Amino acid sequence: MKIKINLFKKIFLFSLFIIIFTVFLSYVLSTFAADTFYISRKKSEIIKIKDTAVKYLRNEDVLEEYVENIRDKEGINIYIENRQNQNSHHRKRPRSRYGNINEGFHVVSLPNNNIILLVYKENISPVETLFVTTSLSVMGSHRQEVYMLNLITLVGAMLISMVISRIFAKKITDNIGALNRVAQKISHLDFSEKSEVTTSDELKDLSKSINIMAENISSSIEGLNTFVSNASHELKTPIAVINTHAQLLAAEKITEETERKKYAKVILNESRYMDTLVKDLLLMSKLSTSEIKLNKEEFNLCEILKESIEQFEFLELQKDISWKIDCKNIKITGNKKLIKIVLNNIVQNSLKYSPENSEINIYEKDRKIFFENPMYIDEIFDAEKLFQPFYRGKNATEIKIEGSGLGLSLIKRIFDIHMIKCGVKTENKKFIFWFDILSH
Repeated sequence: MKIKINLFKKIFLFSLFIIIFTVFLSYVLSTFAADTFYISRKKSEIIKIKDTAVKYLRNEDVLEEYVENIRDKEGINIYIENRQNQNSHHRKRPRSRYGNINEGFHVVSLPNNNIILLVYKENISPVETLFVTTSLSVMGSHRQEVYMLNLITLVGAMLISMVISRIFAKKITDNIGALNRVAQKISHLDFSEKSEVTTSDELKDLSKSINIMAENISSSIEGLNTFVSNASHELKTPIAVINTHAQLLAAEKITEETERKKYAKVILNESRYMDTLVKDLLLMSKLSTSEIKLNKEEFNLCEILKESIEQFEFLELQKDISWKIDCKNIKITGNKKLIKIVLNNIVQNSLKYSPENSEINIYEKDRKIFFENPMYIDEIFDAEKLFQPFYRGKNATEIKIEGSGLGLSLIKRIFDIHMIKCGVKTENKKFIFWFDILSH
């Protein structure tokens, strides 16, 4: 069974580990490396002092003053042995106990008094030898103080860490608790509370992300509910028509053959409308998934456009509509099947919403394709709403033009996944739809 440890204990234990590791490392360095480091630093210092003493060698007064200053301030002694003039009053003979050592640095233990010296010897002339000495006994006495300071540091750091960890953990847990509370409400589809974290860290970014997620989920749910409601409404009418007409035919209350064919035609038309609506809904659902993959290829846009116009030739002839097409050899890269659906919808809408004996104009300008068709009535609309599922403008509702209002939604979604810009506008009682044909 996995043990649950709260955030305060985790932070405290982690801090304690860092403190103990730091103190332990300090102890190890103090024990095994401090002496070496101290001796190395003293050697560098002695070399500098030796060089200065050699410069003052021929000036006895200055040398004597310098020797006394170094002994008083640094605890370093300078001796110069002159083997020809051993009675010189300003030159002192080194102690015979380390007078016979070789040139260079040596660690010398003086017997009977437990004194350890660092001695440097250099022959500065054929008859003169310089000795520089300093005591190393201070290392042993200071090591005990270092150990005691480490112990005090450990205890003090533990206490401070406990206090800081408590304050820090409380601040974090309060923020995490607030985020958790909001997240739990979101999981129950309750978007009434917003996450408010004021700290300038990752938790604040997480708080913003949770709020954005809540808004997106709320908007998506609202959109889904609207979509389902509209889809149900659109399906409800044809189902009711089919049901009533089928019941009358089944009850044989319609006896005349002409009327029976009329009822059968209504049922056929409504079933076709339902079939188209269901196919569009399924396509919308498929295009709404984030994992959709496009099989892109390069093709001639004008050829696909020509096929779409030929497909709705019956509607064109029925309304006596003519086409004015200025479309050259335009190449575009995308999913050919989906672009075909787009062009079919655009062509069909242009034909449906154009009055009889009118002209539809298709042309290219500024690397954009424009579809321009006259409208039954002049209309001012919100372009964004026109791309919403099931939304239909005045031309559709007042003139009672058949359709589900999904066409432009499908077009917009397909263009979005192709990263192709599109838009609509009205000018001089003409409806204009455009999309760019830049390479994608």
